[in-house]
Amino acid sequence: MVSKVLICGFGAFGELHATAWRRLDPAIKLMVADPAERARSRALQLGIAPNDIAPDPTALLNSADIVDIVAPPAFHMALALQALAVGKPVMIEKPAVETVADARALLEAAGDLPVQVGLVLRAHPLVSEAARLMAEGEIGELLAMDGDFSGWKRMRADSSLLENDGVHFLDLMRHFAGAPAIEVEARSWSLLDAAVADDITIEISFIGGVRGRLRLGVLIAGEAEDAFVPGAVTTKRLTLVGRTGNIAIDFNRNTLTTSTVSYTRSSGGHDVQPQSIASNLALGATPEALLARSFAIFCDALRAGTPVMCDARQGALELAATLAAVNAELDAETRRPSRIQGDLL
Repeated sequence: MVSKVLICGFGAFGELHATAWRRLDPAIKLMVADPAERARSRALQLGIAPNDIAPDPTALLNSADIVDIVAPPAFHMALALQALAVGKPVMIEKPAVETVADARALLEAAGDLPVQVGLVLRAHPLVSEAARLMAEGEIGELLAMDGDFSGWKRMRADSSLLENDGVHFLDLMRHFAGAPAIEVEARSWSLLDAAVADDITIEISFIGGVRGRLRLGVLIAGEAEDAFVPGAVTTKRLTLVGRTGNIAIDFNRNTLTTSTVSYTRSSGGHDVQPQSIASNLALGATPEALLARSFAIFCDALRAGTPVMCDARQGALELAATLAAVNAELDAETRRPSRIQGDLL
């Protein structure tokens, strides 16, 4: 039974984690490790006992049942290794690691200890609903996925568009594909400032043949207020493209739209005959609720040996390899565009 959780990192998202833990089980005792005095003072204001607050996790580790790492990404690996070394199950916020080598080291250090990567959209009820609909053949064979995770939202100093936003949909694509990614292509624009990629398009292929396409960026206004980032206006939509329809999940509006269609080969290519459109609304799918659900999945894994929400192989190793491939593509954008014939202009 989980009775003590050590939260490493107590900025705004660390506070949200504390709220979600208390929502899951008010009896859980929270501890906080953060080098910033302001963060430790905030933990004290929120009712965490003075003896359970420290600038460094060392003195608190032995008392913890779970270590919840919400520090900036550069500190994830060191904190995870420190916790795993004393036999503590670990939850790590995304991006879990910075390199493929770090991911391999994390897997080796974990051994049989549960490690869950905090790709929280996997806990969304509409993700489960989409998986159910696909299993029942609602849209036929999965052919592709199309994602748009963009909008007017601050760009973080400690992680890129890929690491902060892209990982969520790259992970969901891998989740729905049911297989690892094997190939990527990526292109970017730098329109606001030549030194900063402000719009990125990624195409990705998975074992088994499913394709994915993802757009990230800050140039185009989003469609709704972002629940996770106050003041941001974003689009967060993932569409599963099947042979006989689509399932579109809007993570800002918490809606799922299922559309069915029939295609008939014709002289012009395909005759397209729409069949039906139906929408579902998920009530109460707030960031706090999703986090609490992800924590419940981890606690179940500790108690009953069930799978964690997103394990370190998928959430750290595979994702780090995918990000490395995307970054290599973006760094090597040297292919020359085809020129339009001058006499046509």
